[in-house]
Amino acid sequence: MDEVKLACTSLEECGAQETQMDALPDLRTQILQLLCTRLSDDCIMAMQEVLRLMQRSSYYLEIQRDDLLPTADEQQHTLHLSDSTVWSLVDQRRLQRAMTLANTQVKLHLTFLGLLYEEIIRGCQELEAFIIKYDQGLVDSDITASTQERLQQTHQYLKDFESRLAWKLGPLDLQNQLIPNTGSIPIQQLSASLAIKMPVIFNRSETCTTSNTVHLCWEVAGEQSQELNQEFEIHVKSFHPTIVEHCQFTKSTCQSYNIEVNNLISDRYYKFSVKRVDSVNLVYGLWVDTITLKTLDISKSEQAASY
Repeated sequence: MDEVKLACTSLEECGAQETQMDALPDLRTQILQLLCTRLSDDCIMAMQEVLRLMQRSSYYLEIQRDDLLPTADEQQHTLHLSDSTVWSLVDQRRLQRAMTLANTQVKLHLTFLGLLYEEIIRGCQELEAFIIKYDQGLVDSDITASTQERLQQTHQYLKDFESRLAWKLGPLDLQNQLIPNTGSIPIQQLSASLAIKMPVIFNRSETCTTSNTVHLCWEVAGEQSQELNQEFEIHVKSFHPTIVEHCQFTKSTCQSYNIEVNNLISDRYYKFSVKRVDSVNLVYGLWVDTITLKTLDISKSEQAASY
């Protein structure tokens, strides 16, 4: 009887393996379809670029008024912490706790997106390896089973990645309201959320140098037009090797999207950086774009001009 049971078990296992092997052409088709659509080179590059922008963006804490009609202007809904009146109403200890909570939430969000992207890339590589083995006739039932599981996981990772991109970072679940109930604005009508601003990047094609000046231009990633009332901070660092001039550093601010840096030394390397001026509600924003430029050699410039 035991021998009969063992034989039946063996037959069932063989049948399962045959079923898996019969499904191989369909599995190959599903994998190729995924690799040619959502896992194509263009789609992978697009995911990578979106992730990079999210990691380089700046995140801000905002207090929203919920008692206004939806048709009201968005600026009317937002209470700006930079406003002295609003600032005076905010409980500072609660604000610090809210900023810490928001910072943690942003870090978790970005970390999770990064992990999902890594798993998607790993899944893509494993699926491509399966296609090569299939075409070489090196696929067995174990490889087929693990590949089917990896295919399902990759679909789920893609779905999670896309949903997290669309997920809004708020409202925050605060234990205490930032503004105590003073009667001017009922606390039940306030909520805290996170706003995101795309990174500030140098426009390298429009940036140019002379022997003693550098004209810098920058833009906000993804913006078609320049946003008004933006203030930027520009850092200039000299890399002249002499003791006197080594690592000279200057800082300036402006409200335009370009600036001309004067009184530089010819034939010298300078490092420039640009970012938004920090505001009191900045929660997270580590990345700053930098560019290294060399001023022209004045002697060579004069020789070229003489010809």
